[in-house]
Amino acid sequence: MTKMTRRSIATIFMVVILLLGTNAGAAGTTARQGFYFGADIGVSIADTLNFGRINRGIGTNCDQWLNSDTLTNAEGQTFTVPLPLDQCSPRDSPKAISNFELGPGLLASVNLGYAIDNVRIEVEYFRRQQSGDSHNVYVPADNKTVEFSSRQQQVDSLRADNFFANVYYDLHHMISPKLTPYLGGGLGFMRISLDYTGTTIRKSAETLRGLGRNPDAANRHSVASALLSDTLFGYQLLAGLDYALSQRFLVGVKVRYADTFSNFDGGEYPWNPLRGHESTVGPPGTPGYNIPILYRTDADTLSFWGISLNLKYFFDI
Repeated sequence: MTKMTRRSIATIFMVVILLLGTNAGAAGTTARQGFYFGADIGVSIADTLNFGRINRGIGTNCDQWLNSDTLTNAEGQTFTVPLPLDQCSPRDSPKAISNFELGPGLLASVNLGYAIDNVRIEVEYFRRQQSGDSHNVYVPADNKTVEFSSRQQQVDSLRADNFFANVYYDLHHMISPKLTPYLGGGLGFMRISLDYTGTTIRKSAETLRGLGRNPDAANRHSVASALLSDTLFGYQLLAGLDYALSQRFLVGVKVRYADTFSNFDGGEYPWNPLRGHESTVGPPGTPGYNIPILYRTDADTLSFWGISLNLKYFFDI
């Protein structure tokens, strides 16, 4: 947990403590009935994001965009690159995985509910946003890794719009007439989006030639850059403590843990560029131009913790 997160949490608790020390004459009953409106503001703390990318492409020696050259393999035999197109069908490479430690972010929500004795039923919208992280990537099973001088993935500005239906159980008078702890849970949809960038840079011509790879790919960049998004079904567990400022107003602190039921699927995208050219096997006017080179992304461990200061206003008492 970062210093920023600790400070944000400490600030929320200080505000709650100050509010609990005021309004000594607030009403003693907490058995409220009817409709209420609520709003939350706080921080979200994301768990480690496990992110993966799978490339469906061709090897460097199959790239029909590159200039022709004659190479020597480990057995001393010579061969010409690019290899014939009929030997160069796109295939999946091993997944490149990064574990991103996203920074703390803002969490804000509005909700509308109805209270019946100890039970509250509520619909909620909340928004959270996390800062990004980047990592160098190494895939031991991928024999193309030796071609790269740099291979990096970056996730930035993860954003989520969440729509939930929640149920709470209020523990009235468990502590005092003015203090009401509660437990709850909810089900809903999370619309998650994030900015993704993946960059690879190949080594020098001399190094590539020594590896038996087309030296025309030397120092060329491949860049994956896209706004990824997916809508997922999820759940949240909630707990909190409310304090009665008056008959209608309550202030409190809420803690939540939320996660999705399935993995994030970011879809398929072309590179921009791929080895310095369009994301196809061959250039325009050749059969290879009709064969796209794509990558696809996924992610799991989309869970997060949230802590927030909340305010409720009851329309009916």
